[in-house]
Amino acid sequence: MKRRGWIWWYGLFLGCLLLAAGAAETVRVVRSGDGGLLFWFGTLVGGGVLVLAGTLLLPSRPRPGFVLTTVGCAAGLLPTSWTVIVPVMLVVLIVASGRRAAAAPVESRVRSG
Repeated sequence: MKRRGWIWWYGLFLGCLLLAAGAAETVRVVRSGDGGLLFWFGTLVGGGVLVLAGTLLLPSRPRPGFVLTTVGCAAGLLPTSWTVIVPVMLVVLIVASGRRAAAAPVESRVRSG
């Protein structure tokens, strides 16, 4: 079994946290009729899905994984800004996955023709 690093687990945690917050906010908006469904659902659920996809891609394809993780974290920054700690955690994930992607060896694709 392959050992997973802390970045992988941390990304899964934050992705699931964004999905849970998105589900809770979606239910709240639908029940209360406050409006803003597209904002809450799009940023929290969309951001959570992108963070999870990027985190799962990070070990095998670091650069696309980093891009997806960064876009997902950026989407989750605004709706979670009132918590203060979650945006800091998202920025830590961006920096950590960026360092991981930068340290990954570049694949040279040589075509034989």
